[in-house]
Amino acid sequence: MVKNIFGPTLQGEGSHTGRVVKFLRFAGCNRWTGRPQDQAKSVCWFCDTDFYAGTKYTAVQIGDALDALGDCKTVVISGGEPALQIDDALLQALTERGYVLHLETNGSIALGPLHDYFEHISMSPKQCRSETKLERCQDVKILYPSPINEVSPEAFQDFPAACYYVQPLDESNKTAEHTREAIAFCLEHPNWRLSLQTHKITGVE
Repeated sequence: MVKNIFGPTLQGEGSHTGRVVKFLRFAGCNRWTGRPQDQAKSVCWFCDTDFYAGTKYTAVQIGDALDALGDCKTVVISGGEPALQIDDALLQALTERGYVLHLETNGSIALGPLHDYFEHISMSPKQCRSETKLERCQDVKILYPSPINEVSPEAFQDFPAACYYVQPLDESNKTAEHTREAIAFCLEHPNWRLSLQTHKITGVE
């Protein structure tokens, strides 16, 4: 089920911040139903993404919808948790249309051979290290301060990745405070970088 397909826009987070992309956002997640009445009791009570409900698309329909958005050839596949729905047929179909694929995932699902379709994978874990099934990625992104006790920079500092980020938790009127805390953490741990949600700062969708 697809929540929405949109772009071109700018990637707002991580090592591809500022890159022109299109987004393919899937509905559904394995950490929260997406229903507002369930959020407070979910693992991801802090989630700010609307991924509830969606429309069923075929791989051809997804490709056509992306093509209709213009010439940009980088597609960020996100959710919810997109690894619940992506498969070889979809990824091959998009690759055959010339798309370069990026993935945003919580890392709870192993990708196996699907790894090879992606130029870039960003993981923001919402489960402890031992329950993280993703094999490797380019970016590890940890919310800071972590709203989940088992998910911390220390727990994921040895995960196979190219870059390690802390991203200030966007929490009501505490975001500026959390940003200062994340900066301080990076200064003390220089192997970690600061990731900001620049799409919120700039007002880009």
